Amino acid sequence: MLPQLFCLPHAGGSSAGFAPLSRRVAAHARVRPVELPGRGTRWDEPPPDRLATLVADLARRIRAEADGPYMLYGHSFGALLAYELAHALRPSLGEPTALLVSGRNGPGVAHPAIPLHGLPRDRLLEQLRKLDGMPTALLDKPDLIDPFLPVLRADARLAELYRRGRHPVLSCRVRVLAGESDPLADPAGLHRWSEETTADCAVETIPAGHMLAGHPAFLAWLRRTLNELTAGA
Repeated sequence: MLPQLFCLPHAGGSSAGFAPLSRRVAAHARVRPVELPGRGTRWDEPPPDRLATLVADLARRIRAEADGPYMLYGHSFGALLAYELAHALRPSLGEPTALLVSGRNGPGVAHPAIPLHGLPRDRLLEQLRKLDGMPTALLDKPDLIDPFLPVLRADARLAELYRRGRHPVLSCRVRVLAGESDPLADPAGLHRWSEETTADCAVETIPAGHMLAGHPAFLAWLRRTLNELTAGA
């Protein structure tokens, strides 16, 4: 049986963003998008204001769905969630066979950019444009974008105020990816992920910015990485 790949979205993102991966990596893993409160099928639930509350909630949901070897993947804010979940799930499920992260420096590195969560609306939208964090068509329509902003601010607050806890070092393999022009990641910070495991940690960059979903180089990296991680499994 193929391993499950539980996927965590970026700030303001939803599980729907991972739907295309299900068929594109179907030969290597069973993609399991993880829905966060305040969006998608959990639209009516308020987003937690504490990271520990969110991680505990997501860990319960993953434990209920897990059926064998699993991996975790997260982008940006999702990378932090994937990292925290690797620790939260260890007592019950054991560590993931691999931790895949993108668009975020190692957990020991503070958020490197201007905080978004407290910005006035216009400045927030300006920064989202720079990050390519939401489709332009959505950003240009207040009636469509405004309902999403409270959830995005809540996620961004958790990501921007994050500080690594006193976690023991993991023993699973770690794979790291970022865009070469990503303003939220840098080579030194990306290599800090190697501090989080006693196993091997590989870091790659592709010609892209912060958002990677749907980018051909990202999909190629993911397929190649999953093929490597699952070979002989």
